Amino acid sequence: MKILLLFLIILLSSIHNTSWSDDISVIDLINKQLDIIEEQDKKIRKLENLVKELSEKIDSISENNKSIPQNISKKQGEKKDKKEIELADKVNESEISSPVSQKIYNPEKAFFGPLQPLKSKDGNYTAGIMGLVQLDAATHNQEGNKNTGNDLSDGFIVRRAVLTLAGLSEKDFIWFLSYNYANGGDYPKSGLGAAMVIYRGYKPWWIFAGLFGNSVGLDASNFSTQRQFLEPAMPQATFAYGPGSPAIGVAATYRGNDYYVRVGFYGEPYKNESTDDEGMGIHGRVIWQPIKERKKAFHLGVTGYWRTVNPSDTFTNNLRDSTLQFRTKGENVVGGDYILDTGIITDLEKYYHGGIEFAVIEGPLSFQSEWGIVTLDRKTQLDPSFSGGYVQGGYMLTNDSRNYNAYFAQFWRVKPNISLTEGGMGAWEIAIRASTLNLTDAGIAGGKANSYTLGVNWYMTSFVRSIFNLTHTDAEGPVSEDFNVLGARLQLEF
Repeated sequence: MKILLLFLIILLSSIHNTSWSDDISVIDLINKQLDIIEEQDKKIRKLENLVKELSEKIDSISENNKSIPQNISKKQGEKKDKKEIELADKVNESEISSPVSQKIYNPEKAFFGPLQPLKSKDGNYTAGIMGLVQLDAATHNQEGNKNTGNDLSDGFIVRRAVLTLAGLSEKDFIWFLSYNYANGGDYPKSGLGAAMVIYRGYKPWWIFAGLFGNSVGLDASNFSTQRQFLEPAMPQATFAYGPGSPAIGVAATYRGNDYYVRVGFYGEPYKNESTDDEGMGIHGRVIWQPIKERKKAFHLGVTGYWRTVNPSDTFTNNLRDSTLQFRTKGENVVGGDYILDTGIITDLEKYYHGGIEFAVIEGPLSFQSEWGIVTLDRKTQLDPSFSGGYVQGGYMLTNDSRNYNAYFAQFWRVKPNISLTEGGMGAWEIAIRASTLNLTDAGIAGGKANSYTLGVNWYMTSFVRSIFNLTHTDAEGPVSEDFNVLGARLQLEF
């Protein structure tokens, strides 16, 4: 390399006709540059040695790490897993979330329909809109009541047309405002289904306040969209809705590891109008849930209420009227007529209801049953008792399951494994139910009825569903009718 540089310099010097004295000067400069290059070579070699030493040290550290006992690494992993589990549990408790396995529901997400709710940047505020449309049709074959000449009507109705606003404020306040346009009619306030606030800051307690359902019994506590049949079972709906629902009140729920408790204090339905003292009562449910997964559950509990009455300004046979009346249209409401009816109950001071509820889910199989009794405490007349119950079961024909929501001790929407929109056939279910109700006792002739239903459910998606019910009802009493009815519903949630 030195010879090459010397040659180039001499060549350049000769081209420019430089003097020998200048050549000597240039040679000196070249020697100096060569010395500098030599020093740089030494520095490079030194740097290469340093890099080699550093590489050897890194290899040594790696070998030392490999020599660490495996049990120490395992313990560290277990500690990490434990922390992750504790964090997941904390999230479950504070955010109503569910385990990663999704064995139970996440109601915070499930409350909303398919429309994406709005959410603030800090996550403290959420607001969404939900809708429900239920279109019913029915045709009857009946033996009319000779006393009333009632004719159960064939035809179509809008069973529900509900618009709901719901949201989250400051993470711990949940609010609902729901209106059913199918119930508005001449009295717009009749359509208001919920106007409530829930506070969940005292975990595991939740506090409810406002206008909401009284949550008595299992089938009546289920949302109408999640029931197995067109209508709730005749006896439990009669007893649960007799006091009026929704009603203004306050309630609290408590969730243990394997049980659920709900207790509330309710007034009269706010749409009832009276100038007298309002009837009030305590309502509650206590449920044991030793198994509470979505598709495998065991549910056993008691439910009931104790209530005072709202006395009326009117009298019947010199006995003061109340606002209490137990009646039912049976298990299909398209016909429009009541088939059992106690009429307004007079001379009433207080009344109470007690019942038991049971449900089991094991994959495609589901079973539920309830039995209850209502006793009236009258001032001067005999105290009657009314009773009734039902059993029902279902089987999923597809690889699906009815879903249990342990967080509220009720059933939730079915999510087909392969929905219609995904190229599948959705979820198909067959179900049967038998129910009985007796509203006749101690001078009150409300009638008796037995009802038997065969149902087919087609869950096209999680939010679109068709229901087909064939029901036979035997009834006796002043307004009773024996009839067969074929009913159908198209249900859409959005």
